[in-house]
Amino acid sequence: MQLRNLLVASLAVAAAGIEVVKKTRLDINQKVYIENSPVLGDGAGEGALNNCQSFAAAHVANPAAPNVKVCGTGIKATFFLRGRCEGYYEHQKTVGSCNKGAASESCESWSPANDAKFGAYQSYLIEQC
Repeated sequence: MQLRNLLVASLAVAAAGIEVVKKTRLDINQKVYIENSPVLGDGAGEGALNNCQSFAAAHVANPAAPNVKVCGTGIKATFFLRGRCEGYYEHQKTVGSCNKGAASESCESWSPANDAKFGAYQSYLIEQC
């Protein structure tokens, strides 16, 4: 009986592990660019996924920056006014379609040209949908 329980528990853990690995893998269409430089995918790797990132000082100092672009249907990026990836009233913006029905290479962009307040944002978080 104990052996059977151990076997069932082992299979459950293994199945959960497979799901985690599957969830964290991104395909080649999942990309995030800031000022036309990749920060996720497109040669930049996946290190920024699920980690709060700060904008470069040059982006924060320039009210006309950053211009951001999120490509693919499996990721989204949330941009925050505060430097800790924390929401503050209405001062956060999510970019990314998360629409599995859209074309896999589709992209969404946002910049201070869309909303001047975006030029003061300081951090971002990239997550899977």
